[in-house]
Amino acid sequence: MHYSTITELVARHRELPSEIELSLSQVLSRIDTFNADLNAIVQNFSKEAKERASYLINNASELKELPLYGVPLTIKEAFAYQGTPSTINFPPLKNYQPQSTSILVKRLEDAGAIIVGKTNVPLLLSDCQSFGPIYPRANNPYDLTRTPGGSTGGGAAAVAAGFSYGELGSDIGGSIRNPASFCGLYGLKPTQNGHVHDGHVPPLPNRGNGFLALNSTGPLARSAADLKAMYDVCYQALPEYQQYLNVDNGLSTRTTLEGYRFAYFDQVLDIQASSATRDGLKRTIAILEAAGASVDRIEINGQLSNKIFETWVTLFGFVVGQDFNWLIRQILKFKFGQDLNRSSLDVKPALKRGLSMNFRHYSKALAAQQECMSEFQQYFNNYDFILSPTSIGPAFKHNPKHRDIEIEGTKHNYTDYCFSFVMPYNLLGNPVLCVPSGLDKSLNLPIGVSIAAPHHSEQQLLNLGMLLEKEGLRFKAPPL
Repeated sequence: MHYSTITELVARHRELPSEIELSLSQVLSRIDTFNADLNAIVQNFSKEAKERASYLINNASELKELPLYGVPLTIKEAFAYQGTPSTINFPPLKNYQPQSTSILVKRLEDAGAIIVGKTNVPLLLSDCQSFGPIYPRANNPYDLTRTPGGSTGGGAAAVAAGFSYGELGSDIGGSIRNPASFCGLYGLKPTQNGHVHDGHVPPLPNRGNGFLALNSTGPLARSAADLKAMYDVCYQALPEYQQYLNVDNGLSTRTTLEGYRFAYFDQVLDIQASSATRDGLKRTIAILEAAGASVDRIEINGQLSNKIFETWVTLFGFVVGQDFNWLIRQILKFKFGQDLNRSSLDVKPALKRGLSMNFRHYSKALAAQQECMSEFQQYFNNYDFILSPTSIGPAFKHNPKHRDIEIEGTKHNYTDYCFSFVMPYNLLGNPVLCVPSGLDKSLNLPIGVSIAAPHHSEQQLLNLGMLLEKEGLRFKAPPL
């Protein structure tokens, strides 16, 4: 299948609006053919999508200049879409249907997009896989025996399989970046931007809670230009909530890679990326250096790393526990604590503290977060961007019990494998772009590289992604 870009698709639709029906039928046909294997889409809106296509065609004279005119997209099941479930694979919410639509989803539709379905997520969005009691397990289109990641795993699988041209996802601990990496996509975690008015669950509905931390919402797509098309639509300033505000941080936007200054690391504390992941980094670095950019290896201070992990886990415990009573919080302590028992990260006490936090401890955690941000920002005094692995290795075989993951003859704790390279940036708030660096030679699986930038550098990161794409870092279609 030829995977068109959003720009190519919109150009065809504007020239001949009836092409929208053909574009949509191709997407729906792939869903009908392959979704039973992937379980990527858990709510299929084919009927509504066809009606939407007819509306766009019949009103082409008024609508065809819209930036996403006739583009089929998917959204993570966690986003509110009026009259459709947002269960987050959590049985107590199995009958919950929002009575309004997320502002981000509404912006996509107002820009001419067609929402073809909602995508698979793990229980409470709290895993690097996508499975749970309500929806069947999501599978990776490159290898059905492996996970597409989580928690935007169904969305990543859907985009890679050609079920849509882009996905609206969210990320509190790698939930955009790991799926993008495992499915060979571009994915953007913006500067921390999660907000209770986004129309996203959690926070759990009808609780009146107003606190979010660590979370970002953002797009996944098959190209950097497609990411930009979605980002520019969704994240126009929302001044009434002081959200998505444009901030000029002074980082330049270049027309070539020449002159950019990059740093990279492939190890955090004693956790090192696999050789397959390091090869992906090397390929990316070779492209940068050949184009005239400078690249230096750095080490992240160990004391700072420990403080980042401890503070992230503390705040995560507070965020995830705020919706639940004492009993459920004890269950969460046990559930997440099991994964931390064998981790290289000594953060289990921080989890217990976060799930039992009072205001004084919360205030101290916020102070620690600010200190971590300030200290890490010093790295950007000498560099424009920082490269790192997204996870220790590529997509792993389905692992519902979170057993150790073996790669290249070495076993890694589940938490270390999935989260050690991604969770720091949720605490630090920096925007991060995940780019495909090619396929692992032995397993033929995608390897994603993460690129972080100073706060509010989304446009510079998107521009960088487009420059890297021109140099060969492109999506490679799965063998469906």
